[in-house]
Amino acid sequence: MKKHIKFFIRLTVTCLLILYLFKKIEINHVLNSLFLMNPLIFLSASFLYILSSYISTLRWKIFLPREDLKVSELFSLYLIGSFFNNLLPGIIGGDVIKIFMIKEKTGLKKALASVFMERYTGLFALLLIGFVFFCLFYTNLPKHRLIWSVPLSFLLFILASLFLLLLGKIKFFKEFHDYVLSFNKKQILKATLYSLLVQFTVIVSVYVIFLGLDISVSFFEVCIFLPIIILISMLPVSVSGIGVREWCFILFFGKSFGEAQVVAVSFLWFLSQVFASLVGGIEYLRFKKSLNIKQK
Repeated sequence: MKKHIKFFIRLTVTCLLILYLFKKIEINHVLNSLFLMNPLIFLSASFLYILSSYISTLRWKIFLPREDLKVSELFSLYLIGSFFNNLLPGIIGGDVIKIFMIKEKTGLKKALASVFMERYTGLFALLLIGFVFFCLFYTNLPKHRLIWSVPLSFLLFILASLFLLLLGKIKFFKEFHDYVLSFNKKQILKATLYSLLVQFTVIVSVYVIFLGLDISVSFFEVCIFLPIIILISMLPVSVSGIGVREWCFILFFGKSFGEAQVVAVSFLWFLSQVFASLVGGIEYLRFKKSLNIKQK
């Protein structure tokens, strides 16, 4: 009941954000942009999403160094997780699915730690990209107060990481903490490099959509602002970030390129992910029995 109430609240927030959004901008302008999109551009963005999922799987495998956990098997799990996140939001999280399907072989805490580290290195790489491009191109950026959210987010991430290290002294978190710290520098570095590649693939997918709508945005602006948009959209405020993500696009890109156009970019990006996630639904139907990995 508690879970259903939370989902209802998020659904209500989503509806209110979308209603207010279409009260502020002309929905016809957004729809026109959606219909004018070249299907090949849309398919390219979807392909890039699947590619980023595969690279993310390689990153996840680093934290699950068992020979009997194959990359192909983990890739199916990753796609299934994406399917649950994008098409069945609020019912069960994609990360929960991944943990559930490997916990019998790895143990619950190791399964949790592997998913945590996979997500943690990904978030670090995302914010690092934004911070580095902010430092390199600050003088060329549009001057508004939101620009400082880029270095602030990176700083908060570092502080949060230090706080997590302190949590390891608490008995309940000790085994999880020790397992996370058991990874060597080579593994962490390799995972971070994979993460940078993943995030650049995501950034390119959004940049491709911008170009597909004939919006002349500079690549470095997307590198700076998209990490913050993704970070804010991850907050459990709305369903799958719908509404929140569109308002973020307006805040960061709306003044330069028009509110209706950037909302169209946001919708097309989300729809490209949803379309790509259908592969995960097929994987779930085909392999839901074989992917329920049993302890040997």
